[in-house]
Amino acid sequence: MKAKSIKGKSTEEISAALTESMADGFQPTLALVFISVKQDRSSIISLLDKKNIQIFGATTGGEISGSDISHEGISVLLLDMDPANFKILFDDYAGREVAEVTEVMTKQALTHFSKPAFILCNSIEKPQDIGLGEIILQSVSHVAGNDVTIWGGGAGDDLIYKDTFVFNNTNNSNQGILMLLLNEDKILVKGLAASGMKPMGTEKVITKSEGSWILEIDNQPAADVVTKYMGESLSPEDFKDFKIKNIFLNLLREDSSSIIRTTLGFNMDTKGITVSGKIKPGDKFRFTFLPDFDVLTEVSKDAKQFQQTEMPEADALVMFSCIGRINAFGPMTSEELQGIQTVYNVPMAGFFSYGEYGRATGGNNEFHNMTCCWVAIKEK
Repeated sequence: MKAKSIKGKSTEEISAALTESMADGFQPTLALVFISVKQDRSSIISLLDKKNIQIFGATTGGEISGSDISHEGISVLLLDMDPANFKILFDDYAGREVAEVTEVMTKQALTHFSKPAFILCNSIEKPQDIGLGEIILQSVSHVAGNDVTIWGGGAGDDLIYKDTFVFNNTNNSNQGILMLLLNEDKILVKGLAASGMKPMGTEKVITKSEGSWILEIDNQPAADVVTKYMGESLSPEDFKDFKIKNIFLNLLREDSSSIIRTTLGFNMDTKGITVSGKIKPGDKFRFTFLPDFDVLTEVSKDAKQFQQTEMPEADALVMFSCIGRINAFGPMTSEELQGIQTVYNVPMAGFFSYGEYGRATGGNNEFHNMTCCWVAIKEK
């Protein structure tokens, strides 16, 4: 399988890059399109559709093409994959239960391939729905089994936090679920989820919670525990204007894996804190801060080890990285991307997402925050 990545700041630039990429006889059958909400999706869809290229598309919080990062641009990964080895499914969950829609789609997926790998993207119409990605992920695992391969991320909208979109050749929705199914009997799909964030302090227990709200930690009001950890002493009035910044929970799983949960805000009446993703009473965690720049070399080292032990070669790489990592690393974010791509030296495209999906190291498929998930794809 051959792959090429192209990028641009307009439909005209993508059109020219597409023409150039096909000048040597390359005939892509599949395009992974990652595009700013400020770009003209319809014209990009039309451009690719006229070339008989199937589209898997999502809007972004920033685009990735190789180690280059763009904002308000377009990044496309072109593959000449045998159409018999992939299938794109789309459905709109507006007015319906997300879990039910996902389960129906997953059952449909299993009719196409006995062993499908899932590349997932979903869109939302309001920021409080970011956690729907976790429901989608869990619903796929519920139907297809815990061993199923799942990678992906939530569509973005350049940090506007209004609504996001997923699309294919014929559909475009801000309440959509998009699945790229890859036949694992013919296509090797493996990836890695890495945050580089190191936990600090003692282990703590969530003793009371409701949904994504943590109400008590070690039988104390959650907000009091968090502010104490931050070195803050707040009066009830202070809570009105106080913002949580750069505080994350390293959630510990029973299988010894861990995932990151981002703290989003306080409720001054309940003294609760809300996080992006599900938690439950009994969950254990340690506080953690943003990763430092040492993680950039660690990511490259992890990628090299992955290549040596898991997947020696790849035809293409797909990246789903948290939008928060741009804030953490700034211009040096590209070094993280370069550290991964140079290991395989193949075309790579992706985007900065609102939540990432993939298997935790040594654990299950999880909904991640502040994490870099990358996927290597190779035709057998």
